[in-house]
Amino acid sequence: GFVPGLFGTSHGALQFMAYEDLKERYNKYRNRVSDTKLNTVEYIMMAAVSKIFAVVATYPYQVVRARLQDQHNTYSGVFDVISRTWR
Repeated sequence: GFVPGLFGTSHGALQFMAYEDLKERYNKYRNRVSDTKLNTVEYIMMAAVSKIFAVVATYPYQVVRARLQDQHNTYSGVFDVISRTWR
């Protein structure tokens, strides 16, 4: 479970990347300078959407990691976990 655990660090990076991209596109859509600060509602919406994106993108690895760390089952590797989980 160590190697899949390393992929967990990508969650924050994906969320930050999505937030910045959404903010830039939104400000461009509103004809504002790209670094214009968002109001509270805009900030909450951008944060929520970017978090949902990051969760959807990284949740499958969390299932694989948890199953590899499970002491009750024996797997031969990551691909074994994925194929058995898919079945």
